[in-house]
Amino acid sequence: MKGYWLLVPTVAAYATRVLRIPLAGWSVTGEAQGVGPVTCRRYWIDIASPRRPDTEVIDLMLQRLPHMIPPVLAAFRRVRRGREPTRVGDRFTVLMLGMRRGRVQVVEVGSTHFRLQTLRQHSESGWIAFRSEPLPADGYRLMVVSQVRASSWYDRVTYLLGVGILQRMTWESGLRRALKLSGGRKAGHGTSTVEWP
Repeated sequence: MKGYWLLVPTVAAYATRVLRIPLAGWSVTGEAQGVGPVTCRRYWIDIASPRRPDTEVIDLMLQRLPHMIPPVLAAFRRVRRGREPTRVGDRFTVLMLGMRRGRVQVVEVGSTHFRLQTLRQHSESGWIAFRSEPLPADGYRLMVVSQVRASSWYDRVTYLLGVGILQRMTWESGLRRALKLSGGRKAGHGTSTVEWP
């Protein structure tokens, strides 16, 4: 009888999206599974006079994803073992800020982009894309773009209370490491956030 009273709040929390547990396994999630507003975030860095083309840098970012982000902010580990290149369908476990676990899956790979989709139990529901665009002068812009909703109301509150700042640090650190991979120099950078119901 005692265990029953522990189960009821857990089921109620899951049903109200206060807490997310992967009851259906590590299934792909989109904005429809989240709560609160849809948030589109863009982080970018403009690279002038690169020694590597953007196609090579984007591929290196995908293949070296666990090394692109400082592990103290988000530790990525590919689930599939081996030395084969990362490809569509591969999953990564992510330990965020040393305490929150999540998973993402590679769902799209192109010459100038790749996209990750969140899996159940990630703190956000939606996608994150890494891509490049040519600049008018000699160079290109590298971007991290995400379109997500918080996976639970708890995650929404923690984002507003400071996790958003740490998330920004995570992606900006990754872009700085990509700048080093490019062999070019920083010509500009920026961020933007837009939310809608």
